[in-house]
Amino acid sequence: MADRELIDNLIGTYRDLNNRVRPLPEERLTMKGGDVSIRDVIRRMRNDELRFSQALKERISGVGMTEVFGPNAEPVIGTEQSHETTVTMLAQFGTARESTLAQLRSISEEQWGANDAQSIRTMVSRLAANDKKMMERIVGLLGSP
Repeated sequence: MADRELIDNLIGTYRDLNNRVRPLPEERLTMKGGDVSIRDVIRRMRNDELRFSQALKERISGVGMTEVFGPNAEPVIGTEQSHETTVTMLAQFGTARESTLAQLRSISEEQWGANDAQSIRTMVSRLAANDKKMMERIVGLLGSP
């Protein structure tokens, strides 16, 4: 099986978001802490996950893997709606994350590849690191450990 620890980290992020964010009122989630709100962080996580899941699908099918994070990342088209709540974005993140997990569970160890810059394992490690960074930001905005 693929790298179980990485998959567990990806699952853990969604569980943690559900426990920390889902119960909060929208007013709290849109409150700015400096230049960003929890809603802003969730939007970014959702968009990163949508890009990652699509890029992984392309990689597995042999097309390659497009840039997911950073300034060269493809924009996510059709996701922004002014009336959507943070909880809606969280659900969209969860759906995209489950797609990512299903794809990862279906690939062979050989497809995971060695730990080089282009391997799926390395890209999933980057996704898990991005999750950690975003969760740290959310915890900071919540003001609790």
